[in-house]
Amino acid sequence: MSRPIAVIINPNAGRHRPAADARRLAAILGWQGRVFETESEHAVGPAVDEALAAGAQVIAISGGDGTLGGVLNALLQRVGPDALPLLTPTNSGTIDFVARKVQIKGDVEDIVARLAAAFRSGTRPVRVEVDSLQLTGHIRAPGMPETPFSQVGFALAAGGIGQRFFSKYYEEPVLGARAIVQVVAQAVGSYALDRAGAPVPERYRAYGRAVFRPTLAEVSIDGQRVPGNAHGAIHAGAFDVSLGGVFRVFPMAAEKGAIHFQAGAIIPGEMIRALPALVRGSKIPSERLVEKKGYEMRVVPCSDEMLSLILDGEPIDYVSELQVVPGPAVGIVRV
Repeated sequence: MSRPIAVIINPNAGRHRPAADARRLAAILGWQGRVFETESEHAVGPAVDEALAAGAQVIAISGGDGTLGGVLNALLQRVGPDALPLLTPTNSGTIDFVARKVQIKGDVEDIVARLAAAFRSGTRPVRVEVDSLQLTGHIRAPGMPETPFSQVGFALAAGGIGQRFFSKYYEEPVLGARAIVQVVAQAVGSYALDRAGAPVPERYRAYGRAVFRPTLAEVSIDGQRVPGNAHGAIHAGAFDVSLGGVFRVFPMAAEKGAIHFQAGAIIPGEMIRALPALVRGSKIPSERLVEKKGYEMRVVPCSDEMLSLILDGEPIDYVSELQVVPGPAVGIVRV
């Protein structure tokens, strides 16, 4: 019997939030679907295989944006971009910007119940297409030969403030909007105390230095070299992103089509002064930052320190070369 709905659960998503109850979700689905629990990122592939074998037309993901990306990439490897089932995020992560983009409300049980009800009544799910990023490049891990990689996602911090921010964000004990504000406040306070030469412990100074440390790389956007090699930001967004309802970034990607790219030697003071613009969701005011709609970005590190990417909240380390272009359109069910 075909099971049109699959639910894939990442029990590690949404720190300090109870994992979805697989038995309750299975009871909600009844004959219409199956629930697959994963214990690690390596278990996503087998769960996707089983969901496809069961005839899943819609896959709901109980996890964050990174889990959604893991499921998406596993599907692309198996069926390609033209045969993807529909995906449904379930507000089960700590930021959930894909769910916010397509205006999905409720928790995982609410969303799965609405999906099941739609299939029972024969109602066709509302499909919303979102753009994606296609990342390709090479990884050069210590002691290992250089290997190619390819990954699809939605929001990328390849270096500078975005990448440094997320490295601190995931150190917070409880994640979410409060943690976003906490990291920003600590970074700004640390930078101000350091600039003023205040007599504070070195660990306080080090926090801001780590967050605002530039990434040394050569960057080009649509074939044009971005001036300088010390980049305070190297970012790309496939669509406009709400970071936990606190900041709104990549406004140039609000309409479908081109990617919103950011790269350049923006300095800490300008980043701090840009915070109100990030809250409003407007362009960052800086002559040092190249911020534009485009179709290709290339990044090559200028030192022995490889790039440490953050794609949809998940790390990709030891990247020695990176290309970012538009990826496939991804169908999301709005329920």
